[in-house]
Amino acid sequence: MINRCIVISGLIFLFFFGSQANAVAAESRATATILTAVSTSKNTDTSTAGDLAFGVIVPGESSGTVTISPSPTSARTHDGGVELVASISGAASFNISGAANTPYTVTLPDIDTIKISSGSNTMMVHSFTVSSTSGSLKLGSDGQGTFNVGGKLEVGEKQPAGNYIGTFEVTVAYQ
Repeated sequence: MINRCIVISGLIFLFFFGSQANAVAAESRATATILTAVSTSKNTDTSTAGDLAFGVIVPGESSGTVTISPSPTSARTHDGGVELVASISGAASFNISGAANTPYTVTLPDIDTIKISSGSNTMMVHSFTVSSTSGSLKLGSDGQGTFNVGGKLEVGEKQPAGNYIGTFEVTVAYQ
């Protein structure tokens, strides 16, 4: 009887602990896809040489604004005490290149407003907006794209005459 108990105990031991000896290893792969680095440059093939151009403005007795739409037509509108004179105006335009058919994002200036100045005189530009000339922020099948940036200019009452200039930066990244 003792021999049977030892044999049964041995079989139970092998049943519970022997099955772990049959463990099977599995493999998996590590993968990565490297995209072409995204790059951007000012599109100098436009009438504004790629700059955000508010055009020629006549200030009035009260302050006003001039807005440039980022759409491909770069509509220029005004509000308040300013008049617009027929002149070259338009949205800033940028070329982008990278991996074909890849969506991207555009980050506009970190601050809400930038100053443009003529000597010690300044005006503020804010409310930056972006649009793609292709309708979406996605590179084409050739890895190329274009986007425009518009904004709003605050013109003070009796704003001093001058050529006002400032800069702003945009950042492009894959989505």
